Amino acid sequence: MAASYLGRWDLVQLRCANFMSCTLEERLVLMLLELAENFGVKDKRGIRLTISTRHQDLADLVGASRPRVTEFLIKFAHDKLINRDEHYLIIHRDRLETFLAQIHSRN
Repeated sequence: MAASYLGRWDLVQLRCANFMSCTLEERLVLMLLELAENFGVKDKRGIRLTISTRHQDLADLVGASRPRVTEFLIKFAHDKLINRDEHYLIIHRDRLETFLAQIHSRN
């Protein structure tokens, strides 16, 4: 099982490199959606990531500082795009996708 996670984690990192031209906010949303796809399980509240996601880990994946990622995660939680459940994130996929579409419609 650990080998399966490691293979998927490598894939996430590879895809991350392909969106470096996006803004940090877009990269973080895309990464959360990617993590939900690869490491999420359906939950009554949304999609719960089955891996612990430290802010530093997310920062490393999106090429940003931990404090900036924390700022956006707080904003996303305030906007009800994500929730925190102890050490896990609950992703509201539909809300994140709508949010991303709104960003692109402004550009």
